[in-house]
Amino acid sequence: MIKKTVPTRPELVCPAGTPAALRTAVDAGADAVYCGFQNATNARNFAGLNFTVDEMEQGIGYAHEHNKKVLLVLNTFPPAGETSLWKKAIEDGVRLGVDAFIVADMGVADYIAQKHPKKRLHLSVQAGAASAEAINFYCRAFNVQRVVLPRIL
Repeated sequence: MIKKTVPTRPELVCPAGTPAALRTAVDAGADAVYCGFQNATNARNFAGLNFTVDEMEQGIGYAHEHNKKVLLVLNTFPPAGETSLWKKAIEDGVRLGVDAFIVADMGVADYIAQKHPKKRLHLSVQAGAASAEAINFYCRAFNVQRVVLPRIL
């Protein structure tokens, strides 16, 4: 007997550079949005974009009320010995209820995996994991669940 399978619908993950963009993406049918704080933890830290902690809390509340996910980007690399801003962003994200973190730095991934092992981790394109070996390493070492492949591929 041939077993019929039901195709799985892809998850639509949209960028949300502002609180208004988050609401628009959720209202338009995104399954998840990714966004970041207004600081150096975010590769797209430009004037007029991104979220304060209070705005992130409101945005997560809005998304969750609509059964959507929020992924917090921490897609930059902390300078040597200066990880406090990234750790604060992680702790704020956990406290606010983000559904996953999108990380670039191995140390940031390790901190989340050690301190918050139940939090879902995604690997950012900025991590540059371009080989199966690199991707497998991140998955084994930090339990990464999703990988955004680098543009060179």
